[in-house]
Amino acid sequence: MKAKRSLGQNFLRTPSVAERMVAFARISSEDIVLEVGPGRGMLTRVLLRHASRVIAVEKDDNFFDLLRDAFRDRDTLQLIHGDILGYDLSQLIKEGTKIVANLPYNIATQLIMRLVEHAQRIASVVVMLQREVAERICARAGDKTYAALSVIVQAGFDAMPGFMVSPDNFSPRPKVDSQVIKLIPKASPIPPDDMELFRRVVWCCFSKRRKVLRNTLKDLPQMDQGHLEAIAEKAGISLRSRPQEISTEQFHLISLAYGQFIDGISL
Repeated sequence: MKAKRSLGQNFLRTPSVAERMVAFARISSEDIVLEVGPGRGMLTRVLLRHASRVIAVEKDDNFFDLLRDAFRDRDTLQLIHGDILGYDLSQLIKEGTKIVANLPYNIATQLIMRLVEHAQRIASVVVMLQREVAERICARAGDKTYAALSVIVQAGFDAMPGFMVSPDNFSPRPKVDSQVIKLIPKASPIPPDDMELFRRVVWCCFSKRRKVLRNTLKDLPQMDQGHLEAIAEKAGISLRSRPQEISTEQFHLISLAYGQFIDGISL
């Protein structure tokens, strides 16, 4: 059964890589695991040997049928036919769920961004991604690969790089290397009520990443030079800094100060 390029499918064909992923995730017999895009089921088989229960979401009609037939006798597997991006994740992710997946390339970034909203119910996330996406997620302020994706994911998670996986371990063979990473929920994440404004500030700044904050923050609605100076002072940042030099926590302070301004609160 062939992979579909339109669904970003590159199937793992090396069992030892699946074993390493499960070991990296520290799956135990008490864990409930959510897997996204199980495909041919190689990772699923390993997860079923270790976890209490596996919930696997597969969009592809043919592979869903294949998985249903292959695992029809496994009562610890709940197989769901559908697009993970179309689901209410609060219904799929229960308290303490671990997520382990070789994510389809075309949904990886979008899904991880959505997981930030549910970070406090998740025990951990171990996923395999394109190397460049993994590097951006794990980057720190000042790194060349630090981007809006880094900032937003790290609003909810501490990101830890894992091991590299070469193209030879997949079918069809991708043109890029992959990397496994781990996300652990932060003890003090950015509150959900703050996220909309926080994201708006981050995307505004990184839309012109080569420019200093003085020339990016001014593009926010209702902003003028006087309020810009007041917001920078309140947040404790220099307007001469560039977005890639600002930490997630500092972006949060900027968004809080901006929120006070647009709410009409004196800074």
